[in-house]
Amino acid sequence: MKIQLILADDHPVVLQGIKAHFSNDERFEIIAMVNNGLELLNSSLLADADIILLDLNMPGLDGLKALNELKDKKIKAKIIVLTNYHSFELVKDSKHRGASAYMVKSDDLQNLADTMLKVLDGKEVFPSFDEKESPDTQFSYFDDFLKKYKLTKREVEIIRLVCQNLRTKDIAERLYLSEFTVHTHRKNIMRKLELSDSTVALYEFALKTNLISS
Repeated sequence: MKIQLILADDHPVVLQGIKAHFSNDERFEIIAMVNNGLELLNSSLLADADIILLDLNMPGLDGLKALNELKDKKIKAKIIVLTNYHSFELVKDSKHRGASAYMVKSDDLQNLADTMLKVLDGKEVFPSFDEKESPDTQFSYFDDFLKKYKLTKREVEIIRLVCQNLRTKDIAERLYLSEFTVHTHRKNIMRKLELSDSTVALYEFALKTNLISS
């Protein structure tokens, strides 16, 4: 019996590229292609999937939030994150939320087939990062950076804590703030940066501006 795949990505070129690559591989069958997290969660074929290939940066419901929902559903499918971001924090976060593997889209598609077989065999496949590449615990602030993005030092601190996979409650306790205050800060951050209310969007900004390690 063929291995049943669901592809979740909002880029048609990516979807069609993966579909074309596996069209002649008799080991796999793509049973559904969806464009965002909500479509994935509502798919009638979700329970039939053996593997879900999940992009992180999708509209409506991003990949990280979808991982949480899929974990709660306790589906049988193994989840492989397939993304553009080579990030220590995103790898760690995806693994924490239940992904079995993490791959960058620029990787060879032949490696994707190998990874799918490995996760079905009960293995986990994640990029390795040298310890010295891991984000440090010290915060560095630059006046020019703060002025450019109209952020406060506290807001930058909260961005980095969010990217460390800390919940609002955890951030509040660490900074001796109320959860409401942290939530307000986060809303202000998203407004100032003109970002959607998406953890992935915040990760992307933090990576581009070197607030977290890539």
